[in-house]
Amino acid sequence: MTTNTTSEHLSADPSETSARPPVTVIIATVLTILLASVGTYGAVFFSGLDGYDPVDATFLSMYGYLSLIGVAAVIAQLRGSATGRAGVIAWAIFMALFTVVKLVTIQETEAISFGVVALIVVGLELAPPTRRFIRARATAQAA
Repeated sequence: MTTNTTSEHLSADPSETSARPPVTVIIATVLTILLASVGTYGAVFFSGLDGYDPVDATFLSMYGYLSLIGVAAVIAQLRGSATGRAGVIAWAIFMALFTVVKLVTIQETEAISFGVVALIVVGLELAPPTRRFIRARATAQAA
């Protein structure tokens, strides 16, 4: 009688290895997508209350593009990309700094929650499970 071991079914092809993302990556993904979508919607809605001028159009286009970069980075990270992880960290730090700018310049205390969520995303990105996941995926793709 023979028994099959799992080592017989392992593939050397990195595209066939499916390591599940840890909870930290999944939560960071959800928070980033929510923060980007709610922030962009709020920027469009509140900038348009008094009508749009060229400054508003510039702000909205830049904010929208940066949110799109954040979403693209988090999707890349979800697939195991180290570059995606770096992009998410950079995007979350930008969002935290943007919150500070809003607090200092226009005293918008409602922005504090966005800054807190951005700092939570940075913390999740720097957590050991996230680093191990990215490192394992990079190793699997290099093999």
